[in-house]
Amino acid sequence: MTSRPGLLSILLTLATRRRALAWLGACSLLATALSAADATNPPVLVRDGPAPAQSQVDLRERILRMTEFFDTMLPGVLDKNNVTLHFTPKFSDMRDHEYIRYPLELRYGAGNGWEYYGGPTPFSPNPLNGGRDHRWGVGEIRVGARYDYGPSLGFFDDTTFGFETRVPVGKPPIDLNDHYTHLRPFITAARHLVSWPDVTFYSNLSYDRSVRLFSREAAPPEVTRRNIIEIAPGYLYKPNEYGYFIEYRFRHIAEDTDVYLGHEFRLGALWDVPLWRTARIGLPGKWQIELAYRANHEEARGTDHGLVARVNWRTTLREVLNATRH
Repeated sequence: MTSRPGLLSILLTLATRRRALAWLGACSLLATALSAADATNPPVLVRDGPAPAQSQVDLRERILRMTEFFDTMLPGVLDKNNVTLHFTPKFSDMRDHEYIRYPLELRYGAGNGWEYYGGPTPFSPNPLNGGRDHRWGVGEIRVGARYDYGPSLGFFDDTTFGFETRVPVGKPPIDLNDHYTHLRPFITAARHLVSWPDVTFYSNLSYDRSVRLFSREAAPPEVTRRNIIEIAPGYLYKPNEYGYFIEYRFRHIAEDTDVYLGHEFRLGALWDVPLWRTARIGLPGKWQIELAYRANHEEARGTDHGLVARVNWRTTLREVLNATRH
């Protein structure tokens, strides 16, 4: 959904690489100042709802804790021998595309700080929009690994290194996968602000490289292979089950014949629904509802903005197996 040039387009166009890096530096300095202001006060854990008497609920809350929202990843991995299933349908696809994605992912905590994950992103026809991509398909397969490094740089409380690959299957829509295999190393780190115990400063750094690793048909002629370096710092305020975040993404995009910059701003809220709430109405697993306003600008290519929404459902493999037995 592209809008006519306005104040938003002008402001985004004025952003340059220097201002982006200066913004990141200012965020880091602010986080350091706020954290150093009161280093003696430990963070306070806030719980909502009735105090759980059973340690079983606390254990499930810890296993199914919030690790991401939209495509922002927070540091940390699963504990050893734990397996979780994640399902994250993209409801904003109903507005933007002729298909709807249903990413499905299995995660396994291997111990020694390692976590492995993988799964498909199937899609189905969008009942609201028609066209060439109004169809069914597997989409792509994503596999990856993450390693919990712990504190780093004398600043971040937790840091996770990872690597993932996305492989197209069949002929997916171009916006889902551009028919290339994507190799993506990444780092995600976070620092909890001691003086503001409910605020977390986080940052993601990644490099997405498009390659042709498997024998398959050539990409459609309208597809341009892109390699993207992305820096995404932000703040998450989450005093209880409700959270609010503000985030800026800076992208360096290299195509075969051109290099340009991208800028994206996100402001949103999420509801990390406690287990005791969903148990009251008989819903299995852990539910997370996410809503954000997103404005994206790529130099000389225009501005795109609008609301995005996602539901994140996650459960344990044990819970799935128990449900199938009944």
